[in-house]
Amino acid sequence: MDVVLILLVVSLVLFFGFFAEFIFRKINIPDVLFLIILGFVLGPHILNVINPNSFIGIASIFTTFTLLFLLFDGAFNINLASLVREFSQSFVLTLFNFFVSTVVVTLIMLVVSIWIDGISFTIALLTGFILGGVSSSFAIPVLKGMKVGEKLYSLLTLESALTDVFCIVFSLTILEIMRLGSFGVQGVLVQLISLFAVAGIVGLVGGVVWIFLVLRVFKEHNYMITIAYLLLIYASTEFLGGNGAIAALFFGLVLKNSKQLSSIIHGITTTKASEKKKALKGDLGVSITTPSEQHFYHQISFFLKTFFFVYVGVLIDISDWKALLIGGIIAVVIMFSRMGSFVLTKKMDSNHKAVVNAIFARGLAAAAVAHLALQAGIPIAGFLVRIVYVTITGTILLSSIKVFIVKKHMPNLIKEIKSKIKPKAKAR
Repeated sequence: MDVVLILLVVSLVLFFGFFAEFIFRKINIPDVLFLIILGFVLGPHILNVINPNSFIGIASIFTTFTLLFLLFDGAFNINLASLVREFSQSFVLTLFNFFVSTVVVTLIMLVVSIWIDGISFTIALLTGFILGGVSSSFAIPVLKGMKVGEKLYSLLTLESALTDVFCIVFSLTILEIMRLGSFGVQGVLVQLISLFAVAGIVGLVGGVVWIFLVLRVFKEHNYMITIAYLLLIYASTEFLGGNGAIAALFFGLVLKNSKQLSSIIHGITTTKASEKKKALKGDLGVSITTPSEQHFYHQISFFLKTFFFVYVGVLIDISDWKALLIGGIIAVVIMFSRMGSFVLTKKMDSNHKAVVNAIFARGLAAAAVAHLALQAGIPIAGFLVRIVYVTITGTILLSSIKVFIVKKHMPNLIKEIKSKIKPKAKAR
């Protein structure tokens, strides 16, 4: 492709991404849906401006960086206090929805295996894990646009972040099992613990070290050096046998909550009793990320998200009617299986339940892991990827429709939240 044409396409895609995000803020139709449609239009089936074969060399690098950076940036939406407060409920909701989705998708693929050769139990289970989690790249901006209460926002944000991690961890575990050619419960548990433990330790320790470097050595905020350090954490984690993307999430959590953490560290090192009390409250800490720095990271995420979902649209193959049918069925089943979360949200009011029920779209983590499966050369990987991309598009479309419907009832939800706040204010 001509250089001028490439730069023109990049410019137009970025403009389109900006306007798609603007439309999303106005009418609450998620921008990723428009981006996928744009990619499909630019792809080989309509305008043929972009040929997916042209990106084979850089696709793996782009996919990996997009995944780790969006998890890193997504961590800036999770407050440490909210994490501690909502973790237990969110963790239960996450486990429930993730494994329900995984089971139903796996069962569908096992039924399909009767019709299509080459789909083994491990392939079916891999598909289930890939499509088991809610997309944080979809959930976080949608929840911000809906302006739900802090508790519900924290609950669903944590769920999407955790399911991104679960999707990555369990899928990579299955890919490793397929590579080794053996299955063992002990081996799987060791693999999971290793991935989580190594990633968690490197991410947390790396974050604490970075706090010290910024406060004591650099004494200034350098955005690009932080990204370089993020890549170093990713590479170190992968070298040590952990998952670099999970380490990026933990690193982002440390940076987001650096004020509280640096205050606690100060409290541990000081000998003054008065300062120890202040340290526990977070009064002695310093945030090492400024609002402008976080905005910079959000802009990079916007850039990566825009091109990634356009790339997903380019890869959609409508000529494979089997993948279209299977992906469409899976998307509909995922939507209905989400209703099972009502079991865990009985104490919520109907509006909150509706919001929980509407957020079920699959996205970046699923697409990225599916691409990794393609790179690993597993059997019928191409067919599996096509199913995943159709499912992502289908769930985004269906979830967007449900979000749009729920949005109409949002004034009632906002009034309800305010009515609960006012009595407390009067009581004071």
